[in-house]
Amino acid sequence: MSGEIRYDVFKDDPVGGPLWIEAVQGLEQAMSRMEGLATAEDCDYYLFWAQEGKIVRRSKRKSPHRDEEPNDKSWKMAG
Repeated sequence: MSGEIRYDVFKDDPVGGPLWIEAVQGLEQAMSRMEGLATAEDCDYYLFWAQEGKIVRRSKRKSPHRDEEPNDKSWKMAG
């Protein structure tokens, strides 16, 4: 086994709690995996380093339509 640090990949569940996905060796590999997962779902992912007890990276996925809602007139009801 290599000397690389193991990072745990988590995502926020529907109510905002942590949901463990998997463990990945090495920061570069873990970031790549997290980014890949984040492109598939509309939720936050983060990497946790258990040895230090801290989140080292966070990835937020934004819905492509979220920016349109507040200012887009088509969202308003006619009448």
